[in-house]
Amino acid sequence: MRNIVARLCMSEDGIVERPEQWLSDPQPALGELVTGAGTVLLGRKTFERYAGTLTGLEHTRNLVIGSRPVVARPGTEMLLGDTRRVLAALKSVPGDDLHVIGSLSLVRSLLRWRLIDEVSLLIHPIAAGRGMLLDRRPLRLISMCARDGGVLEANYRVRYAATAVPSTALVSAGRWGGTRSRDRVASTARPAVRTHA
Repeated sequence: MRNIVARLCMSEDGIVERPEQWLSDPQPALGELVTGAGTVLLGRKTFERYAGTLTGLEHTRNLVIGSRPVVARPGTEMLLGDTRRVLAALKSVPGDDLHVIGSLSLVRSLLRWRLIDEVSLLIHPIAAGRGMLLDRRPLRLISMCARDGGVLEANYRVRYAATAVPSTALVSAGRWGGTRSRDRVASTARPAVRTHA
């Protein structure tokens, strides 16, 4: 089974939207997202914005996801049908990992559908100021390395929340390995430090 890996550029203040608006020369940074990818997943808007200029896309298999057709280019295929089912089926086929380049809307949908396995961020030492953020709460850092120009590459594994459990079930492990049930947890606030006279 193959993984789906989201690869995004991010500013130091957490913005992952439209790096061409906050990077002075976005092409090398965007080209690095494609490096090493055999199959690239792109949303329609991202494909139309970068297909002609992004270095490396001409050497990959490009799968474009969208409801409207795109201008055909060599190595490009349009995925039709129910996106969630098509990508779930693609994951189950043996082969190289699938890399989602940019395409923030697609990344958010894939996270909601629990289809993304890893997220790779190229974090640039630039404050974008405004734009969309990526919710990093479900991400667990697995590696980080410094690159040229002060850029950090951070790789995360996605941790999906478990399904809900009834409120009377055991909900957490105690500090020393015991268990507690919800109805035995104190419901009133207590001071963190007690003072004794």
